[in-house]
Amino acid sequence: MKTRQMIITAALLFCLTMLVPGTMAASDGIPVGVYSVEVGLGDIPAEFPPEVADILVGTWTTELTAAGTTVVRKDGELVAYGSYTSSKEHFVIRDKGGPLACTDAHGIGTGVYTWSLGNGELTLIPVLDRCFGRAFVLTLRAMQQL
Repeated sequence: MKTRQMIITAALLFCLTMLVPGTMAASDGIPVGVYSVEVGLGDIPAEFPPEVADILVGTWTTELTAAGTTVVRKDGELVAYGSYTSSKEHFVIRDKGGPLACTDAHGIGTGVYTWSLGNGELTLIPVLDRCFGRAFVLTLRAMQQL
C-alpha cells in the first residue's frame, strides 16, 4: 500500500511538473530576484518540538535566478539550493542540496505551488509539497520582494 502511494505521488509530481513550461524566467512567471520572510517564535505552533522552532525562527531569503536556480538562506547562511520553473500560474521548486534541503528519493524534493505577486509581495499556495519545512516557510505569509 505504501509503495502504491509513493508511485501515485511520484506520478502526480511528474504530471504537475510537466504542466509548467520549461522556461525558467519567463516574462509571465515569477520575476527573478530575492524574496524574504521573517519567521518569529510566535509563528511556531505550541505543539512543535523546541528543536523545530530553533530551525524555523529567523529571516529566510529565497533567490530565484534567471538561470532557473534557487538559493535559500536563513539568517544569511546557505541552507538549501536547487532549481525552479515558473509559469503564469505555477511555481515548481526542487531542492538539490544544502543542510536543510529536502532531497530524498520519495518525492519530497519537489514542491508545486500556485502564486500571485502584488505590491512587492509574493504569495505561494501549495498544490503539493511533502517537505514540511519548505512549505511552512514559503506559505507562512507573503514574502517581500527585495
